[in-house]
Parts: sequence; C-alpha cells; structure tokens
Amino acid sequence: MLIFFGTFSLQQAITKREECHNLVGKTHFYAGLCAGAAFAVWADLPLLDCAAAAAAGILGGLAPDLDHRKSKITQKTGMFGFVSSRMLKHRGVLHAPILYVVLAAVLFPCIGVYPLTRAAVCGLLAGALSHLFLDALNPSGIPLLWPLLKKRISLLPIQTGGRIDRLIGRLCLLGAAWCAVCAVLS
Repeated sequence: MLIFFGTFSLQQAITKREECHNLVGKTHFYAGLCAGAAFAVWADLPLLDCAAAAAAGILGGLAPDLDHRKSKITQKTGMFGFVSSRMLKHRGVLHAPILYVVLAAVLFPCIGVYPLTRAAVCGLLAGALSHLFLDALNPSGIPLLWPLLKKRISLLPIQTGGRIDRLIGRLCLLGAAWCAVCAVLS
C-alpha cells in the first residue's frame, strides 16, 4: 500500500510538472496572439492583414523558446528545433531584446511595400516581445542588457504555471478576442 501511494504521488508530481510546462506554452501562445492582434488594431490594418499579424504574433510568442528542449515549438519544428535547442542556452540570446531590435532593423528594409508581409513581420516581433516581457516577470528573468551584461533580470516573482500565470494567459486571450471584434467592426 505504501508503495502504491509513493508511486501515485510521484506520478502526480510528474503530471503537475507537465501541466505547468503546458500552461506556460499556452500563456505565451495567447500573449503572442494578443500582441499581434493589438498591433493590427492599433495600426488600423485591413482584416486580412490583422489575421496575418495575429497569426505571426502566435509564432513570435513561441519562437524565443526554440532554445528549450521541451517547448512545444521545439518539438513541432523537427530537426530545426532539435538543433536550436541544443546549440542555444535557454533564456540566452533568443531572450535578449537586442536580438529583436536587430531583426527589425534588418527585416524592415527587406519587406518592401507588401502590406501583408509587413503586418506579419510586425506581428511576429510584437509576439516575441510579449514573450520576453512575460519571461521577465518570472524569477528566472531574461538577459535584458545582453551582450553588455549576461546576468538575467527579473521584474517580478511570478511563478511559472501559478495562478497569476494562468490569469495572465486568460486576460491575453480576452484581449485578443476584444482586438478581433474591434478589427471586424472597423
């Protein structure tokens, strides 16, 4: 009987750990969606461009975790995810804001006059920045001043998978829904 309870509690701990990991992925998914949609509404984009920005926001919201072996995006991107998660340190360069400033500086001149592409790139960057902001709220922090300072900076001690994390995810989903209504009605 003691062995059964010991095994059961170990299984519960494993399940709880997996749930926490999934919630973080959901939070980043919803925050990226919300960031891409909010950008689209703010920029007063046409409906198709709004959809592109929101979809790209999801990708941007998940992309910084390509450096984490167990993240959903790493698992879904095959060999690319496998290689990136082994070459890059988690919460390293992909979590440094300067990377996205440089990407924006490189990408914006290249996208030309294609509004749909421009909307998607802006949504992608908005989603990525939402990811960095959320990770900065975690005790592990992000390398905010990389490459000048490799130390991670944390703004708040919000625990991964906790109540506040789930609340943020739900609020982001509601925000994305609100942006979708605004986009359709405008």
